[in-house]
Order: sequence, then C-alpha cells, then structure tokens
Amino acid sequence: MSDDNPRGNESPDRQDASSETDHATRLFRERLETIDHLTNILLEETTRPTALEHLESAEQRAVRRRLREISAETNRTLCLVVGPEATIPEPDNDPRGERDE
Repeated sequence: MSDDNPRGNESPDRQDASSETDHATRLFRERLETIDHLTNILLEETTRPTALEHLESAEQRAVRRRLREISAETNRTLCLVVGPEATIPEPDNDPRGERDE
C-alpha cells in the first residue's frame, strides 16, 4: 500500500528522529571513549611499583593484559556503532606496548 504523502528526511518529524539518533550515537561514543580513557589511566597506574605489588608477577601481567583487552573491545564496539573512522587513538605514552609474556 502506497502513501501519497511524500516525506523525505527534511520533514520536521524526520529531522527530530535523525537528531535523536545522532544524539544517542554521540552519547554512546562519548561513553565508550570514557571507558577507554579510564582503562588507559588504570594501565598507566599499573606501571607504578606499588600499584600491584600485592600480586604475583603472573597476576600483574594478567591484570595488564585484561585492561588491554578491555580497551581493544571498547575500540571494536565503537567501530561497530560509529564506523571504522571512530577508532580511538592510542596515547603516545601507551603502556599497552609493553609485552607481558
């Protein structure tokens, strides 16, 4: 069944829907970026000698590895939601570059 009322994206109700979607996407992106930012702070904290001293070295490596995984998953989720242009750049002093063997 065809609707004889041709409305494009320029109609007021369509603009509102698009605006709400953009706002929701922007909020989602900001929250994912916040997760990534906090994860980077935690990773940086793990480089302090006293941060994880109560853990065995294998457990310390596991904590760092898990934080890197959280950051990677956050990036993957952001790419799914926003697109590949939305990847979060890694900071210059990124402790994720350190390999935990």
